[in-house]
Amino acid sequence: MKINITKAILLEGIQIVSSGVSSRTTLPILHNVLMETQNGKLKLVRTDMEMATVHFVSAEIIEEGSITVPLKEFADIIKNLADDKEISLTSDENNKFHIKSGKSKFWVIGTPKSEYPAIPEIERSGKIELDPLLLQQMVEKTAFSASTQETRYILNGLLWSSSTEGFEVVATDGGRLAVASQKPLVGAKDFKVIIPTKILTEVCRFIGIAKPGSDDKIEVNVASNQVSFIMKDTTFISRLIEGNFPNYKQVIPTKTNIKFEVFAKELLASTRRAALCAGEFGSIVKYKVEDNKLTVSSNSQNMDFTDELPVEYTGEAFEANFKPQYIIDVLKNVSAEKVSFAFVNASQPMLMEPVEASSFKYVIMPMRA
Repeated sequence: MKINITKAILLEGIQIVSSGVSSRTTLPILHNVLMETQNGKLKLVRTDMEMATVHFVSAEIIEEGSITVPLKEFADIIKNLADDKEISLTSDENNKFHIKSGKSKFWVIGTPKSEYPAIPEIERSGKIELDPLLLQQMVEKTAFSASTQETRYILNGLLWSSSTEGFEVVATDGGRLAVASQKPLVGAKDFKVIIPTKILTEVCRFIGIAKPGSDDKIEVNVASNQVSFIMKDTTFISRLIEGNFPNYKQVIPTKTNIKFEVFAKELLASTRRAALCAGEFGSIVKYKVEDNKLTVSSNSQNMDFTDELPVEYTGEAFEANFKPQYIIDVLKNVSAEKVSFAFVNASQPMLMEPVEASSFKYVIMPMRA
């Protein structure tokens, strides 16, 4: 293989495929990136056996070929080359990979394509098209509620549910729930799948890099055991998570008798201050509402905190306790001026919503004092 390419184009390609390479893998080849010429472009491929990223970049193809090289070392070399010099990449019959830019020359030992894991074929029978910015918004406003514990594998993903009633993205870790809802997807079959949080995070990161225009679409293909996302020259493929997602609708409060609204930015700042005094283990923050004020308080063995925020509430005094991080995560992500709180009582789930944005719902279980 022999190609010429600019540093900016190559670096962007490396950035797109670089994340998600685990340092814990027992297969050294998974630390590599596969590079091969195809259809007049350079194809970059990265996989960890659970998901794969395929990205095409423009390059001058002088000689067709392929090779895999250690991704980290390759990226470090390219980052440190001169910005204004074209880069020449060449592989020989001994799997030596030569990198030349101006007078600077490197070579690294690579491995042949035959040793790299095969990337699965994309099943396109369940194709739908989404606005990439809408997809990004729905994922980023829910994914923080997904579990990160490996023992709760089902909850390590987001439920995607599509029907004639609408399209929903749902995340939960058992103590909180986030739901993003939209109108039904045009031309989509009904489906319910659990997509790993990892690939959705990567797709959102890519959308941020790609900066799609208002007319751009991302193609999503949902199959029996895999999902793929395709936009322009980039494809993400992942296995689905098998199992039954919890019945989340039954925990969303439908009839509440205690309601109030509060400014999100002020409550975020107050809750962060309260978290400083709540202690590290089993920490809770208390929220008490009465006489048009919300009192936020916390205490630990060595510290105590109290703050007051204005709210419109004239009902009976009411108090509930929550993990501060659960409240903080919602307030960081809602992008709303005000949020509403709705309760049945202090021991049942609380419904939190951005005011004037009913497409997002957050349910948080209270804590015992």
